[in-house]
Amino acid sequence: MEGLLKKKISAHELPLVVEPANQKISLIESFQLLSHHRENLKKNLLISGGLLFRNFPVSNEKDFSNFIKTLGLGNFIDYIGDSPRTKIAEGIYTSTETPSSVKIPLHNELSFIDLYPKHIYFYCHTVPQKGGETILADGRKILHALNDKIKFRFKDKGLKYTSRYHERNIFLKMINKLHPSHRTWVDVFETKDKDEVEHKCRLSNFHFKWNKNNWIQISQQRPATIRHPQTNEEVWFNQAHLFDFNPKLMGLWRFVSSQLLYYPKHTKLHDVSFGDLTSIPREDLYQIMDTLDEHTIKFPWQKGDVLVLDNVLAMHGRATFSGKRRVMAAMTS
Repeated sequence: MEGLLKKKISAHELPLVVEPANQKISLIESFQLLSHHRENLKKNLLISGGLLFRNFPVSNEKDFSNFIKTLGLGNFIDYIGDSPRTKIAEGIYTSTETPSSVKIPLHNELSFIDLYPKHIYFYCHTVPQKGGETILADGRKILHALNDKIKFRFKDKGLKYTSRYHERNIFLKMINKLHPSHRTWVDVFETKDKDEVEHKCRLSNFHFKWNKNNWIQISQQRPATIRHPQTNEEVWFNQAHLFDFNPKLMGLWRFVSSQLLYYPKHTKLHDVSFGDLTSIPREDLYQIMDTLDEHTIKFPWQKGDVLVLDNVLAMHGRATFSGKRRVMAAMTS
């Protein structure tokens, strides 16, 4: 691709690094170059699962938004999920506001809903002092590496995800100030109108019901694996390991605290079961988490980096960190 350089950042194919040949390129020239090579970039994305654009003059959320639009992979979509984050501009969010001491395990964004994003984007505005990598893995390789019996159980039964959100809860508001974790349905659906919430639930194919004190419960049945809509490759595509609150995921003291915090069942943030409503063996979830750890790819952020992931082929997460970290995120359909 004339004007662009490609290279690996490690022994892995993911992510493929793309840099401008001219290190003094302007933002407008960058967009012209990306637009010219758009089809080749899409092909490379399908092969590697992720592209890391480095040394392009991206310096704020407006540049980031225009960068995404130039790639032409899809239209911005709103985030309907559990991770605490702030909407910065149309389609642009903070990547997560989960405390820096908490590792976010690998996952595909919103794989627990039917209308999951096809692509997810990250822009590094501020590099943390230590750690804070956006960790990655190839979903094709994860599927291949998993225990055959676990794969059969998950593929045969499918999964049922359940989430619960409050309207306003003074106690949870206090907890969220110390440890952002449980969003309100006003935050999730970006509206205070219950009719609008129900409308958005129907558009997303959510089963929903209102519980006491204006809590809403939403659920959806999903497969454990899917095939990529373009390449037809089968990938591991679920978040069962994130929806089960367990000591391995949370650490012992956070797990015990969550058991106390969510003692009333209608307030529990997450539940997951097999599609036939039978329990998922925790040993299965632990083996899945071990496999994810074994196949984790890490690279240090540089200021101005833009990472583009095929959300079906590539999984992502976040390492713990120290110091200030500001990474923005966006999703397209």
